[in-house]
Amino acid sequence: MADDLLHAELLAACSSLGYSDGIKYYKEAHCLETTKDLVRYLRKDDESHEIRRALGDTRVVQTDLIPIVRDHSQDAELFDVTLRLLVNLTNPVILLFREELPEEKVTHQQYLHLLSQQQGYKEAFVEEKVWSILVGKLGELLQLDWEIRQEEDRLIIERILILVRNILFVPASPEEEKRTEDDASIHDQVLWALHLAGFEDLLLYIASSENEQDLCMHALEIISYMLREQDPAQLAKAGLQRSQSEKEKDEKELQEIRKREALKKQQQRNKYYGARHSRFGGTYYVQNMKSISDHRDLITHRPLTDVKSINFDFAKRPRKTAKNRADMVHNTSTRRSTLAIRLFLQEFCIEFLNGAYNSIMYIVRDNLNMAKSQENDDSYYMWAIKFFMEFNRHHEFKLELVSETLSVQIFHYLQTNLENYYGMMTTDKKKIPLWSRRMHKALRAYQELLMTLSYMDKSTEEVREAAKVLKSKLFYVVEYREMVLVLLQNYDRRKMSVLYLKDLVETAHIFIKLLEKFCGKTRHMIVQRKHRVNPKKKKPKAVPSQMTEDQLQVIWDEMSAELSAVVQGETGDLPEMIPFDAASEDPEETQKENAMRRINALLRSKEMPQAVSLLRAAREVWPEGIFGEQTISPSEEFLSLREIFMAELNPVEPPQEEEEDEEEEEDEEEEAERQMVLREEDFDFPSFIRRFAHTKVMQAYAQLFQRYSTNSANTNHCILRMFHRIAWDCKLPAMFFQASLFCVFREAMHDDRQSTDESVKEIVKFSKFIVREFFGTVQSNNKVFAELFFWKDNREAHEIVWGYEAFASGREAAKRAWTEEEEDEVRRLYEEFKDTPVESLEGRDCADLILDNLIDEKRTKRAIVKKLKELGLITETKQLKNRKPVRVRAPKIWTEEEEGELRMLFEENKDAMDIVGRIMDHMVLRRPKHRVIEKILELGLVSDKKELKKKRVKTAKKTKGKRDTSDLGERFVAPDEESDENTDRSESEVENEEIDDSSGDEVPTQKSSERQVSYVPPVATPGLIAQALKTVIEANMQGPLEWLVGVMQDVADDREEDGDFEPVPILAITEACTDAMEDSKFQELLKLLGLQQPLSHQEMFWRVPSRLSVDALRKRVHYLKQSLSGSPIEVPQLEQPLDPVVEAVVEPSQGKKKGSRVSVKGSKKNAPKSDPARSKSKARRQPKKQTYSSQVSENSDAENIDPENKENVESNPSLSAYVDDSVPLHVNDSVPLLPDGSDGNHSSDDEIPLSRQALPSSHVNKRVGIDSENESDSNLSAPSLKRAKNEKRRVVIDDDSDNETPQVESQDLNLHIDTEVGETSSQGIMRVGSDDDDDDDVHLNISRQRAKAVIESDDE
Repeated sequence: MADDLLHAELLAACSSLGYSDGIKYYKEAHCLETTKDLVRYLRKDDESHEIRRALGDTRVVQTDLIPIVRDHSQDAELFDVTLRLLVNLTNPVILLFREELPEEKVTHQQYLHLLSQQQGYKEAFVEEKVWSILVGKLGELLQLDWEIRQEEDRLIIERILILVRNILFVPASPEEEKRTEDDASIHDQVLWALHLAGFEDLLLYIASSENEQDLCMHALEIISYMLREQDPAQLAKAGLQRSQSEKEKDEKELQEIRKREALKKQQQRNKYYGARHSRFGGTYYVQNMKSISDHRDLITHRPLTDVKSINFDFAKRPRKTAKNRADMVHNTSTRRSTLAIRLFLQEFCIEFLNGAYNSIMYIVRDNLNMAKSQENDDSYYMWAIKFFMEFNRHHEFKLELVSETLSVQIFHYLQTNLENYYGMMTTDKKKIPLWSRRMHKALRAYQELLMTLSYMDKSTEEVREAAKVLKSKLFYVVEYREMVLVLLQNYDRRKMSVLYLKDLVETAHIFIKLLEKFCGKTRHMIVQRKHRVNPKKKKPKAVPSQMTEDQLQVIWDEMSAELSAVVQGETGDLPEMIPFDAASEDPEETQKENAMRRINALLRSKEMPQAVSLLRAAREVWPEGIFGEQTISPSEEFLSLREIFMAELNPVEPPQEEEEDEEEEEDEEEEAERQMVLREEDFDFPSFIRRFAHTKVMQAYAQLFQRYSTNSANTNHCILRMFHRIAWDCKLPAMFFQASLFCVFREAMHDDRQSTDESVKEIVKFSKFIVREFFGTVQSNNKVFAELFFWKDNREAHEIVWGYEAFASGREAAKRAWTEEEEDEVRRLYEEFKDTPVESLEGRDCADLILDNLIDEKRTKRAIVKKLKELGLITETKQLKNRKPVRVRAPKIWTEEEEGELRMLFEENKDAMDIVGRIMDHMVLRRPKHRVIEKILELGLVSDKKELKKKRVKTAKKTKGKRDTSDLGERFVAPDEESDENTDRSESEVENEEIDDSSGDEVPTQKSSERQVSYVPPVATPGLIAQALKTVIEANMQGPLEWLVGVMQDVADDREEDGDFEPVPILAITEACTDAMEDSKFQELLKLLGLQQPLSHQEMFWRVPSRLSVDALRKRVHYLKQSLSGSPIEVPQLEQPLDPVVEAVVEPSQGKKKGSRVSVKGSKKNAPKSDPARSKSKARRQPKKQTYSSQVSENSDAENIDPENKENVESNPSLSAYVDDSVPLHVNDSVPLLPDGSDGNHSSDDEIPLSRQALPSSHVNKRVGIDSENESDSNLSAPSLKRAKNEKRRVVIDDDSDNETPQVESQDLNLHIDTEVGETSSQGIMRVGSDDDDDDDVHLNISRQRAKAVIESDDE
């Protein structure tokens, strides 16, 4: 709606400007205000350019603005506002998009829309009368003296020039214009209108006038767009009639077009020759061409007149290229305008060269150097160099007309710009096309300078001498001489276009031709060349020795007379000295000390006036300090100076060893830091050409060579000349043994133009030479066929022909390959000499010692240092100085020996507690831990990273006041799959816990009740499950319940089928099930069903635990189905737990009496009552202590255990737990120990309690059992003895025999509790038993005798 209103307002504003009757335009009364409104609208335009596009759609420029300028130019204010609006609307579209071609679809459509509108504007400006008005206005303002011009006049001049620039900048649309050569395009029509209005005369005046220097950049920019589509060579040779060369060129092009057309028709006829119809071609065998499916001949389903016409690629899809990898494309089309346009442009160029070129180029270059121009103005300057110097070269070649741009400074300017543009393409990647175009313009300007130098050699003697001077300077400097080679090596087809490559190849050809000719004449040329030299070793400065008192006295006697005269003022005024630094942050005492040191140094250097002046200045600043009083006499001052002189205030310090680190370091990283020295030497032209035999240079030439059919004859000649220099002159034909080049050779040999086109004929000739050389090389090197797929440098090309070891001679011997024996020798020698003391090296290092003891005497020190780095023994040369141990960083790439070592260490230590730590301790070359783990996973030694985690002992948190019973046996080591934060404790925490243990015996017995929980959740019973199911069903969760039934039923079926009791995660897929899993009511039901909830730090899903057997799962599924069907749960006793419950009851302690017991009871009458208030306060004081409860459904299940299976009983975590007084066992006094009907006497293993309150997950999986060594029955008891944490403990096995019982250390005893688990009290007494007072024993296992362990501790 807003857009419609905006368009309506714009349309109304345009309608109120005025109207035309076809002859004259009549403005409305509010025309001026309406034009200003349009200017305001454009100011509010956004990035989508909606207003600008709307104004273009209304054609306001064609119908209103141009007629206003034409018919109402006398209205100065209206003319000024209209001119402003025209300049704004014709502003180049690319500038509106910040010089970046939009890639987004919508934005690109907006760009094309604006461009089409501006092409319409340009078509409207072909009217001669409009330009006459504008040029007349411009002429009137230029006639005014610059001193009397107003600011408004200057703005109108600049706006008219910008309007002309904008109109000429609009690109042509050949598809819409459909103009041929020698026809007048829209651009030509605008130029002709400007010519009729006399605009080129004003341009020449602006370019040559000294008073209009500020407008020179505008003039040069307009000239560049005027001549944008013109070829300077054709323009210079334009005449009243067509030249003979033009006629020949046109006839040749016509003949080629006719030949291609005839050849195409012939191929079309031969395609179906001899066939009635393409549909009835039949099926044929192609003899001597085997198919890939069997041993028969190839079958074709169309008639073939020639076997060579078989194409297997016609049905293949072309390979797609990503946008960022596509070739750069630049469209710089030139065309031949009509004769009238060419003649007036030729006349303009001649006049510009004669009267304005040198002056305007000087002004523009000065503006560029002084940064007075815009960012892209240098491109117009380089375009002008290329165009007008080429025009002058083809017209009459008057050197004085272009002398301003023919100097060494211009070569330097172009080279600097080329390097700058290439650097900007690397950094400013969004504008790579822009920088690439500017780099192309700089290259073309450089090419034209070289062409002008080439033409100067054909001129008079004076001109030839000037060219010789320029060439000598150009070839002498190494940067100028190697610029073309650097550009070829840096060519990138993604950043630079094919036209740039064509110009670069031609420039290289011209440069090498000039250089070869210059060297051939002089026979001897001295040039600069860069050399890398090692910086000279800094000689240690001579350390002045400490002067003795006698020497100081001699010096004092010599200077005392002069110093006395200075003190008495006989030498005149003293210099001003400042004793302190006001800007320094040093304290005052330090400032005083520094001043005293300065006085001492001045006296010893015999600068006595400065020393006396500094002493007196310091005395004024610090009158009560160490410098004396203000009323000091000259004699006392003299004695003070003597004391300062004789004192050792500036001791001589030996030079630091760090200065020695600036010595020579011969490695690749530090070569760049070496000093580059320019030396003069004789130029070797063959060596210079050999440098073009480079991989990247060959790839660039090959890319252009593949387009030989569309290249010009000059371009193909330049390519073949370079190929001939490399293959014949440098004797490197193997450089062209490349498959892509051979494909071009084959295409050229079958080209029909080789009989008429000289360039194709030369290509065929060169191709035959390379092919002959290739098959000649095959006789001595059968590996040359594999070399076809790789680009080669000159060394590899030499080795292909002369043998792969032929190049390794002389100084190249140091670069030959190292054998394994030599590498082992280097390792051994390095290990032997790396710890050699510095004193015994005598100025050498470890590499020198290795070199002296190496078997191969041809090796160099640099090669040894490089090999040490490759082997990972050192990372930099400084480590060879043996000053201090340096940490060697291992290379990122693992060698085969290291991988084998890792496999061996893993197999040796895979059962260790810390697998990775043990491996790292035994590795020869140390690597970071994460690198070792990544390599183990990569080699497939483990499948999960968790298998490599350190296995730790689960240390339970100790309760204050508890006795430590950790000596009951060694802790069972289990893999720690939790984070180190949950398992590892700091030493400070252990120390605090030890302090708590030491004072535990003095705590009143009432604290035992504080550590018990007053409330424990009820055990799951069918009644509780029915109640929870009712709540869930009332919450409309029947769907999730049915899904849960299906999950548990599937798990039960799977476990019954394959016997796999792994935990199964419950994954909710539908949204209803996901919401139910997050509902608290549903979660309560899951807990009652015995499902395991996720750990907050490790798991995400609820799980069906492994302890639930098939019968237990089916029982729970039966309950759920009964509730879903609406019938009540049918069981004999609804309050009977699903699983039997075991409960620990703590006997109440009496006062501070030691020896109170904790027993497992079957009755709740003896259970003590805990004090909730005191327990709560205790929990606040110890926030880290956790309240552990053992729940039936989370630890054991009756259906899971086979009583006769000893391994099952021992391995089940529900039947064994880690017995430690550091974990309090909380009692549930609301649930009976045994199921109803039990008599409390465990006479068989069938009555093993299958449930108890759940311990934390970190303790459930730990177990310690009592493994008795004798087979007699015994009771498990322990006397209560007071002992500290650091006391020695022992265990006595009492089997009721009279024999002396041997003492066994606690760490050597494993306690296995196979049936029930009790918890020790604070005094360390543990009893496992039933409610029967007569029977104190608990049958731990039928297969084992009962044992009693007595734990005693003695003071050391």
